[in-house]
Amino acid sequence: MKYPLHVTLRKKLSSIFNGVLSLFSKKSTHKKYIDKSEVKSIVIIRPNYRIGNLIFLTPLINELQKNMPNAKIDIIVGMRLAGKILEPMPNVDKVIDIPRKLLLHPLDMLTYIKQTRAKKYDLALNISGGSTSAQIVTALVKAKYKASFSSDKLWTNFTHIQDRGLKTYKHMGLESLEFLRFFNIDFPKKQPSLNIKLTKTEILTANNDLNSLLTCNTIATNAKVIAIFRNARFDKKISDEWWNQWVDTLLKLDENIVIIDILSPDIPTKLNENVLEYANKDLRILGAFFQACDVYVSADTGPMHIAVASGAKVLALFNKTNMEVYGALGENNKTIDIEKLSSKEVANITANFLSPLSPH
Repeated sequence: MKYPLHVTLRKKLSSIFNGVLSLFSKKSTHKKYIDKSEVKSIVIIRPNYRIGNLIFLTPLINELQKNMPNAKIDIIVGMRLAGKILEPMPNVDKVIDIPRKLLLHPLDMLTYIKQTRAKKYDLALNISGGSTSAQIVTALVKAKYKASFSSDKLWTNFTHIQDRGLKTYKHMGLESLEFLRFFNIDFPKKQPSLNIKLTKTEILTANNDLNSLLTCNTIATNAKVIAIFRNARFDKKISDEWWNQWVDTLLKLDENIVIIDILSPDIPTKLNENVLEYANKDLRILGAFFQACDVYVSADTGPMHIAVASGAKVLALFNKTNMEVYGALGENNKTIDIEKLSSKEVANITANFLSPLSPH
């Protein structure tokens, strides 16, 4: 994927900044393993503004719950919405978000510093390695132990550091599981997926929303329902012209198909008159809505990973990013490269992906 110039420059400046600081940092002997019986409070540090990267924390959060059921987790992130997605998970206590452009708002910065230092943790896990913001937060946080994988850009004083070694999992959504090594915990025998642990109430609410939408539009009960999301970052976004051709072909292939266009602040109006529309600011309810539909379809984007983490059946359409690294996790899901496929060909693939399902 090609990043805009300002993103590329920011990454390079951050790398230089960390490299310089690492030259002057105190080099001390680090321990390798942490005794999990000592740990009752954990803070996970991932100050990132992308939904997908935050959803990628869920395999680690869920494995920590299995292996350390008495440990409560706080998470420091860069997105306000992340609290509403991750905080309801059973072993998560609190999600703290870092305001954007913090240095430009001194009062917000002081409030944030006070908030992050208000509690002392047994362990701080720096997920982002040499990231500037992640290391600043790690330095601010009070914790008995601070752990990170090694990097030539580290300058924060960590108590536990390990070399990454060979990656156990190719997919970025499972990369956080590498932190189980710090506790000497074996990787799960069955490869996990993303899972935000939806509640029964959330699932029921979304099912009621879907049924109401179909009823209001006098849709037959045997309809096959597909939810689509048309937005994506940078050059991953698929054009509306492509989506229109895909919809037209799909509806001709099967008259029982109903397509619901998921709206957002960036996509305020539906694609055309042949689709229904749905929006919900509560991203957990939105995920449950994807699960209630028969299939969810989109490009490589945050809502796609929410759909996976909600148990939806997902068809992911990739055109720039690596499918092995960022595709839709899970045996029931499918990721395809559409670079050399027409919208009509993808419509046929979609119909075949949908056909084994029983009517909605």
